[in-house]
Amino acid sequence: MIRVLTEAIFPGAAEAKVYEFIYRDMISNRFLEEMYRNGLKRLNEEAWRLHCLKLLNLDQGQLTGLMAMNENSEFFKYVRDHTLEGMFSDPIYGGNYLALGWRLLGYAGPTYHPPETLNDVKLPSLYYSLEGIAYEDKE
Repeated sequence: MIRVLTEAIFPGAAEAKVYEFIYRDMISNRFLEEMYRNGLKRLNEEAWRLHCLKLLNLDQGQLTGLMAMNENSEFFKYVRDHTLEGMFSDPIYGGNYLALGWRLLGYAGPTYHPPETLNDVKLPSLYYSLEGIAYEDKE
């Protein structure tokens, strides 16, 4: 079910295996495990009440409508935040498979420079702030 929800929140999340990132985080944190279990149970019950279908059997329009009805819930906020974290975090944490999220942004990923070569590395002359505003390096 998590795979379906993450894909509905961010198309491409299933291919980037965001659900694996969430699963790994969930099994290491009892609070998250309970929150997901209860949240998915409530969504499944609501899907049944509204459409007489299980959550996994909803079509895209029904799922989108159900999520829109719940977008202000604590559960939806966790799923949305986890989806974005899994889409753009370092692939070593289980999501962002094949660096698909990074490729979407045009980010090549971290580079490693052995300590003995740091003096030989030519640093770029253009840097980006967190807001995405570029500025020239002034040396």
